[in-house]
Amino acid sequence: MRSRVRRFRHWLLISCALGCLSLSAGAVLAAGEGNPEGAPAPAVSGPAFVKLPLFNIPVIEGDKVTRQITVGVTLELADGLKADSIAEKKPEVIDAFLRDLYAMFAQRSSTTRVAVQSSIKRRLTQTAERVLGPGKVRQVLVVELLEQQRPQ
Repeated sequence: MRSRVRRFRHWLLISCALGCLSLSAGAVLAAGEGNPEGAPAPAVSGPAFVKLPLFNIPVIEGDKVTRQITVGVTLELADGLKADSIAEKKPEVIDAFLRDLYAMFAQRSSTTRVAVQSSIKRRLTQTAERVLGPGKVRQVLVVELLEQQRPQ
């Protein structure tokens, strides 16, 4: 009977010791101290994105608004650029995009579908390069595109 109690105590002591070791190892890793030479964990890298406000553009034919187009755009910046690197020019980009979208939709107002994603993306990419300079924007992402017919 005593041997059973001793084995149980021995087993309990080992279990507690292992539990404490695993908890302390988890705390060390969570604190970032588990890296060799005390180096910090590597930062996640990748391109920066700049979300622009939604563009709501009315399509006017004659003297009536026939459609309403909503376009959501995000800029994917070139590698190494941060979102705040274009902060000064962001209002200028928004204004240029708004002008381009109005002009584009006015030209296409007689077609069945005014908002064509590939055309919008191509045109806004050219505008972004003109305003921000070449090589700053990797691509213009059209993240939302809605074309609504207005009742006549």
